[in-house]
Amino acid sequence: MITRINARTGREEIWLQPEGLPGIWVHRGFCERCHPFNKCMGLAELTDAEWESMENLINETIDILSLEKSPNLSKLKKCSVKTL
Repeated sequence: MITRINARTGREEIWLQPEGLPGIWVHRGFCERCHPFNKCMGLAELTDAEWESMENLINETIDILSLEKSPNLSKLKKCSVKTL
């Protein structure tokens, strides 16, 4: 993994280059836009093991109904996200 410290922001970045696409430098962890949402939902407080468990759950989930019935997600706080 190639890393650098961004001179402008002072944050560590990693080099990502998906196959067939040009590479980009990205910050580790949550982006500035996602951080407030993840903090609100409680995702920012998950341990690495809990995060891996959540990722596995998402990969195994086929539809939104089975995801909402998950005991892991029922513990998360609800944000003020409006649904149609």
